[in-house]
Amino acid sequence: QINSNASLTVSLAQTPYCKKHRYDPQNPLCAHIIFCGSIVKVNDSEADLAKKALFSRHPEMESWPKDHNWFFAKFNITNIWVLDYFGGLKIVTPEDYYSVKP
Repeated sequence: QINSNASLTVSLAQTPYCKKHRYDPQNPLCAHIIFCGSIVKVNDSEADLAKKALFSRHPEMESWPKDHNWFFAKFNITNIWVLDYFGGLKIVTPEDYYSVKP
């Protein structure tokens, strides 16, 4: 409630990739992506979608105690940094990130 800033780091070290290539997890070739932004409580129009998304992946959470004051939130990403090679971070805008087609 006081500071909603958050960051999330995801690394190829979480997959077999770095081990397969014999990269130390701290080696920049074992890529990291860092998302920074803020956690925002979803509004009423987003709540149903958020519930469906969460409970479809984690159905047991639907029965968690209601009196623990859980709420649905989203990660409002404002900065994205990619560390995948020597020489420093690469900056990716949220617009570029969200516009990529799989």
